[in-house]
Amino acid sequence: MAKTSFNEFLLAVAPEHRVFVEKLNDKLLEQGCELVIKEVKSGYTATYQLEKKTVMNWVFRKTGIWARIYGDNAGRYEEALEVITHRNALPFITGTICSHRCQDKCMRNAYDESVYIRAQKLKAAEGGFEALLPKLRPAAPAAGRRVAVVGGGPGGMSAAYFLGRSGVDVTVFERWDALGGIVRHVIPAFRIPGEAIDNDVRLMEAMGVKVELNTEVKNVQALFAQGFTHVILATGAWQKGSAGLEYGEERNVIEFLEAAKKAPDTLNLGRHVVVIGGGNTAMDAARAAKRLPGVETVSLVYRRTRRYMPADQEELELALADGVEFRELLAPVGVRDSVLTCRVMELGAPDATGRRSPVDTGRTAEVPADTVITAVGEKVDTELYTANGLSVDQRGRAVVNPDTLESSVKHVFVVGDGQKGPGTVVEAIAGAAKAAQAIHPFDADAWVEQNVNPDYQKPLAKRGDVCTDCASCEDSRCLGCATVCETCTEVCPNRANVAVRVPGMRQRQIIHVDGMCNECGNCATFCPYDSRPYQDKFTLFWSADDFENSRNEGFLRLEDGRTRVRLGGQVADYDVSDAACGLYDPLRRLICAVYENYAYLLG
Repeated sequence: MAKTSFNEFLLAVAPEHRVFVEKLNDKLLEQGCELVIKEVKSGYTATYQLEKKTVMNWVFRKTGIWARIYGDNAGRYEEALEVITHRNALPFITGTICSHRCQDKCMRNAYDESVYIRAQKLKAAEGGFEALLPKLRPAAPAAGRRVAVVGGGPGGMSAAYFLGRSGVDVTVFERWDALGGIVRHVIPAFRIPGEAIDNDVRLMEAMGVKVELNTEVKNVQALFAQGFTHVILATGAWQKGSAGLEYGEERNVIEFLEAAKKAPDTLNLGRHVVVIGGGNTAMDAARAAKRLPGVETVSLVYRRTRRYMPADQEELELALADGVEFRELLAPVGVRDSVLTCRVMELGAPDATGRRSPVDTGRTAEVPADTVITAVGEKVDTELYTANGLSVDQRGRAVVNPDTLESSVKHVFVVGDGQKGPGTVVEAIAGAAKAAQAIHPFDADAWVEQNVNPDYQKPLAKRGDVCTDCASCEDSRCLGCATVCETCTEVCPNRANVAVRVPGMRQRQIIHVDGMCNECGNCATFCPYDSRPYQDKFTLFWSADDFENSRNEGFLRLEDGRTRVRLGGQVADYDVSDAACGLYDPLRRLICAVYENYAYLLG
């Protein structure tokens, strides 16, 4: 093996990746890494070491194909956090309490269990924060825009972060003495420490965002009078919900959790506590109550079964581990003399959400209850909207443009729980990004291409690997769906979905072969993109009857050599060998590839 210069090594890199490799090389060298490049039989290796530990290793074949890139636990946290914070303004909050719906869609679930995406992102946040923070800077000042964000919860903080990073003059007005909203003031400390929230605040402030604490804003026009050009309302859903007890007292869950977090010594709940509700907030309340002195039992009363509780599975399991009792199929009536009387329910037909509706059986049951906490139906502050001229819907929520979240009042936007009701932190971030984009656009997809591995086969090679100890092999379990999915081709028992190589296209294209499909729905079940490949993929038909009896977009080879194509509901015949035939060219090339290299599929 011979040592090689970086420039010689760079010539082995595919041209489209050279700029990225050069930039990453410069960054690693700046961080003090030592680079050793060697020529081997198959190509070149480039190894970066920091304090004699490998940080990164590249292998490039002499054909110019990028074969391998990986980083181990030695470091790249700063780089990872930089990528994460481009679209996620709250890496510590989401890394700690995110409901990680992404893991539900992770294709690794079909092998062993999902990649621990939330934990990996928190690992990057904790490992890269101190290095990245001093390097964060807002862009050059954006002329003509001055934004007031009313509310400093997850939605407000995220909107301010994105706008501040873009150089917009932003001020957050928060009625409490600290930023963080529900996460700071309500969610128990055993779920998320204050330090994690503080770190996300510091990231926001690094973008030049100004903060006015202990300041409640009621008049939007007063902000415009102060010179603000846009206003974002991110006031959350703090209004009390009610279980509708016919008699007896109920304690609001938000008020309870605030007191349990800030002044637990002031609470005297008695021996038996009942929490009404089945969401994550109910789980927080039950677990918090279980930790208070004098409390012996905590029961969760829910009118459906545990299966239909909206709480995340993780939160249910944690509540069970804490000793919370589940009382299913009970609808509360009222509380008197430390007894909660409930109607016993049974499950009937599914409702509009797909959950089976509870039906009264006519029987009753009693649950010991010195204190009843209601964790249902938190509401938005409708009065704030109507007082400022915003149109609201039947549920009292602001009517907004779904593409921008701008309200009926020009330049006034609504985000977070205050826009759509109680939701997740990730939903608040998504809404904040949408509003920020409408005020001052930014490139949200700047790092997307970095997710793609130039070696197309590398992720596919992992499809046969199963890990028996997922925690120990976390770094290697990702299946690289951004590079290649093709799941529908693997789960079809009839092999009716086929990956076709099309010259000039990075990804193989999926076609559906109508004559091989029995519509079992397997591909729809496993698709991570909520698609139905047997209906949605471009379809190859074997006969005119099959073509006419299907609604699928697709193609049929005619006896005269032309191709009949249904696209966008329109049917036309084309000579696909003619590049000027008028058919959308990527589809024309796909059809040609099938004819030339996959003729066995033609029936």
